[in-house]
Amino acid sequence: MRKRPEFVKVQDTGSKVSADCLLALYLPNSVGQTRLGLTVSSKVGPAVLRNRVRRRLRELFRAHKSGLPKGIDLVLIARPLAAKADFEQLSRSFFKVSAELSRRLP
Repeated sequence: MRKRPEFVKVQDTGSKVSADCLLALYLPNSVGQTRLGLTVSSKVGPAVLRNRVRRRLRELFRAHKSGLPKGIDLVLIARPLAAKADFEQLSRSFFKVSAELSRRLP
């Protein structure tokens, strides 16, 4: 997802799943494939840290997309804790979100 109206739609009408350093908002879509949107605000830290968090989350999504339910728009919001989290901690948070989404959605 890249356009602001898509993010706003998920944030306004979607459901939430919380993990340690991530907050996930999701909404079923009509596209039939899972789409990812990332929000990493300046509260996380300077640009170098924000970009690192984005790259890590994109890689986790790319590698484990098959474990997520099909046909949803997923917005991952990085909390300030994500700046101090290493890849393992981000992975654990991502897998918690993934497991909860799989439990909630068929």
